[in-house]
Amino acid sequence: MHRKKLYRSVRKLSMGIRQRAGTSAFFDAEDVHTFRTNVKKVRAFFHWLGKKGHLLPSSFKETYRISGQIRDVQVLLQYLEEQGVSNSGFSAWLRENADRLQQLWDDNYDPAVFRQLQRSLQRTALRRPSPCRLRSFVHKKVKTIESIVALPAPADEDLHNIRKELKDMYFIYLWGQKNNCADEEDPMPDELKKLGELCGQFNDKRIALDLLEAYIQQMSAPEDRQESETLQRQWEEERLAGKKQLLQTLRDFVARS
Repeated sequence: MHRKKLYRSVRKLSMGIRQRAGTSAFFDAEDVHTFRTNVKKVRAFFHWLGKKGHLLPSSFKETYRISGQIRDVQVLLQYLEEQGVSNSGFSAWLRENADRLQQLWDDNYDPAVFRQLQRSLQRTALRRPSPCRLRSFVHKKVKTIESIVALPAPADEDLHNIRKELKDMYFIYLWGQKNNCADEEDPMPDELKKLGELCGQFNDKRIALDLLEAYIQQMSAPEDRQESETLQRQWEEERLAGKKQLLQTLRDFVARS
């Protein structure tokens, strides 16, 4: 059932990965975002129906990791602008990092690796999709989330891992609704999307604090640190409050599922 449609989806995504990475304007924020989303969608298909083992070759993983760092800086710069945060030194430092990461991408980018990845994805055997397998996939993901939120104090990285589980479910559910593997009226995808966005916002704050801490550590003059340390305290308060609220929202989700 629907295996041909699944392969067409994987082929389309694998082409998108290669084309987005190969554009001269790759460092446009939308290009980076689309590139990473395509990778995550392919990875979700393989988590659902693929063979066990490594999906992405090691030669590609480093390039993908760099794209994530680029994305983190882009998201934070956009946030600072939208929120009107006036810390010119931090913004300049972030832009310098963006330039460094772009050079790092250029040094690591190899079109042959992307051609190899595209061929590999298109040749890999996938099991037949079905409503039963989709339900089983979602059930296992929810159980994984439950095991994390049941902890007295989950680590921030645990919540980042929950986001990955939510993204996997969301992408697969959307595909399933378009291909008769899930009820088109099922509200689950909307809930998964909202939860994923909440986890993403929390993770963005965590990464923002890491970058701000790195910037503060590089500042030599104490008088230059005050503005950034004030912002650091504000963001840390927001992180703690957001984590508490997010955990409760996730626990409520698990209880309903």
